[in-house]
Amino acid sequence: MMNKMITASNSIFIFTLVLLLLDGCATQPYGNFIQNPSIVTSKVMADDATAQIVRLYPAANTQFNLRHTVNDPFGHALIENLRVAGFAVQERINSDNSLFVSKNLMGGSLPDIAINHEADGASQPTGLALSYIIDQSGDLYHVNITIDDTRFSRAFVAQADSVHPAGLWVRKE
Repeated sequence: MMNKMITASNSIFIFTLVLLLLDGCATQPYGNFIQNPSIVTSKVMADDATAQIVRLYPAANTQFNLRHTVNDPFGHALIENLRVAGFAVQERINSDNSLFVSKNLMGGSLPDIAINHEADGASQPTGLALSYIIDQSGDLYHVNITIDDTRFSRAFVAQADSVHPAGLWVRKE
């Protein structure tokens, strides 16, 4: 009788563990995973990422829709750079499909305008989905940008008080 109880509790534990692991695989975390990111380092990496995007996409004809909220220096610098380069950028602020544009090109605040695409009948906004992941391993920073189904990656190395590219951009479609 005791063996059956132990086996049943082991089965429940294993089942719960498998569900937790699958949940981690099903959700894709986006954003900046560096503790206390430097504004200068973030700006250098964002400038380089913007230059790569400008080389590959036509500015006046391209709109990017962020897949996640932006609350870090890299994301803010990337959005500002893309807008200055002539791209349209829509920022996501909620998980309920609301989109928000917070600043104009001159940096001034605009009125809070939220657009719920489900309410007005549109299922998805037009444009390309954009997301990024920034992480760090020791003195090496990793920048991964996803635009629709295309991924761009580049490593940067921290030296003294600056950061420099540690290789070329890698593109995977």
